[in-house]
Amino acid sequence: MNFPLQVADYAVDYSHFGNVFMLGNGKGGVGKTTLTANAAAKTARQGLPTLAIDVNGQGNMHRDLGYGEQDQGKSFAESMASGAPLLPLEGVRQNLDVVVGGIEVRKINGIVTDVARNDGFMAAYLRLAVCLAPILPRYKAVFIDTPPENPDLLRLCLLAARYAVVPVKYDAASLDDGLKDFGQAFQMAVQLNRQLRILGVAHCFSQRNATNIHKEIEKRSRKVLGKHAHVFPQAVGHSSTMAGLIRDRGQTAYELEQERKAGAKGIPDSAQPLANDYEVLVTQIFQRAAEMRTAA
Repeated sequence: MNFPLQVADYAVDYSHFGNVFMLGNGKGGVGKTTLTANAAAKTARQGLPTLAIDVNGQGNMHRDLGYGEQDQGKSFAESMASGAPLLPLEGVRQNLDVVVGGIEVRKINGIVTDVARNDGFMAAYLRLAVCLAPILPRYKAVFIDTPPENPDLLRLCLLAARYAVVPVKYDAASLDDGLKDFGQAFQMAVQLNRQLRILGVAHCFSQRNATNIHKEIEKRSRKVLGKHAHVFPQAVGHSSTMAGLIRDRGQTAYELEQERKAGAKGIPDSAQPLANDYEVLVTQIFQRAAEMRTAA
């Protein structure tokens, strides 16, 4: 049996994916999910219809945004199995919908294998793009949270995005191994998704004003991803208390800071600088995307 060899034969037109951002690193615990949640919530708060996609078997985005486990990714896996359009959970915030993740998402690896066996590897790795394409007109921004240590799903997400943001923290696992895994997946994906670009590396979870650490992250990121790799100037600090509150309450750093300013008890002063970190970093992400569009 002969299979089509062009991306367009799978009804994937990458000119329509210009506002799709994926956040990826080969390692976990580097801030992908929390940055995805904060970016999506900020974009929705600005009045733009926004979609977040949780491609993670742990489904931790529900903790950051407070919508509960729902179907634990069952609808997501069913769409991927059939090739049908994704069915988001609507109204998680005003202007914000979510494709729910969870334990059922772990079936997607097997689904990709089955599709590859039956229809070829191109069909398999384009599956998320195929399922996302029909609903893209509904959204002005889409953010994809990717799983760690899962090269197949990382490639799947890269082939459904225009821009990649690479969160890292200051350790060898994310800066060396994680970036290397991401870079290998990117090199494969860009062969099919010619519009795919790495927006930059996002430095997360260091002490605030850790200038020397930030410089070291720039150095090591460029060593792995190339000498022109962009590192966003804004780093995201860390507060253990805030990290716990965000997931206990299902609210973003910005939302907790607004409650603190309104007089709510139990929210530490560290909410303000952390909220500002995310707000500035997300703004820089969009500014970088605009610059790259202009330069294209």
